[in-house]
Amino acid sequence: MRILSAVKIAVLAAAVALPSSYALAAKAKPPPGACGFGKTWIATNTICSFSCNPATQWCSQQLCVNGVLTPVLPCYSGFCTAKCGG
Repeated sequence: MRILSAVKIAVLAAAVALPSSYALAAKAKPPPGACGFGKTWIATNTICSFSCNPATQWCSQQLCVNGVLTPVLPCYSGFCTAKCGG
């Protein structure tokens, strides 16, 4: 009986702690000059690709400059930069 009560308390404590850790991560400040893309941050002066078309194999690219995402030339899939947020 006592072991079962201890297990219930441990499970309850874990269930309460898990959402609070996600809430703290969501409130974290972005790095200086970073751009938000989806649920991730892109470092300043970084080019990344997104919105890839599987039929044509072309992707759009963007550059993060002081918190602003700026479109740059598209690229062919084999020669693109890393995907944004991934």
